[in-house]
Amino acid sequence: MTIRRNLLAISFLIATLPAVAEEHMQFLEAEAGRGAPPIGGANCQGGLRYDDGSYEGAVGFANAVTNGAYVMAFDLPSGYRADSVCMCWTRTNFSTGDDVDFDVVFYADDGVGPKGEPGYPGTLLGFVPARAEDVPEFAVDGVAMYSVPIPADLPQPLPSKVFVGALWAPFEQRQFFLCNDATPETPLNEAFNSIDGAEWFTTSDQRPTYRALGTVIFGTVPPPPPAEPVPLSWIGLGIGLGVIGIATAMSARRRKRPGA
Repeated sequence: MTIRRNLLAISFLIATLPAVAEEHMQFLEAEAGRGAPPIGGANCQGGLRYDDGSYEGAVGFANAVTNGAYVMAFDLPSGYRADSVCMCWTRTNFSTGDDVDFDVVFYADDGVGPKGEPGYPGTLLGFVPARAEDVPEFAVDGVAMYSVPIPADLPQPLPSKVFVGALWAPFEQRQFFLCNDATPETPLNEAFNSIDGAEWFTTSDQRPTYRALGTVIFGTVPPPPPAEPVPLSWIGLGIGLGVIGIATAMSARRRKRPGA
């Protein structure tokens, strides 16, 4: 299962449905906009995020989808190296179990949309196998955060703009969903979804309440390079000029007498 999923993460070799967004997307929506902070996630406080910390909905795929992914763009500082990624998961009471295997995926900002527009996921930069256990049922216990350590062999530092998300197999592990913020005040940070890794769809077109995925990145930024040392010759010149200036001023004062 893991080997097969990881191979598909590279190129989504198998796609069983026509690439039409409304045919493969599924959503969960909390009653009356009810949102709650996630269960657990002790290592998921802070970080680079676009949600407000509570989740009123979730995005997923129809059961017939062989492999599906949702990703969201992150604008990162120069030289940023990811240490871990936290992802928020939930499920329905029709899920195939309590656990879901998935890959955390990283895509470059070099893809184009259906009409050739820029700003879409493109080249797969890398992926990290992961597992979320004891995923809560959305209508009963809400949602939960899961931290995934990023191994050293992932190509880093990451680009200044990178798409990060999850790929899983909805046909085998059914009715699992990634949480999303649906608070109207939260600025929209689009989620892109795909079932073949090549053609991507914008999520908000089919889900107007969507604002941001419950995906958080943790990492480090390298310190700025040390300042170039000032050559000793320049220091000596500065001291010499200072001494000359002081001596000139004192000499002028001696020449100028009171009442002159």
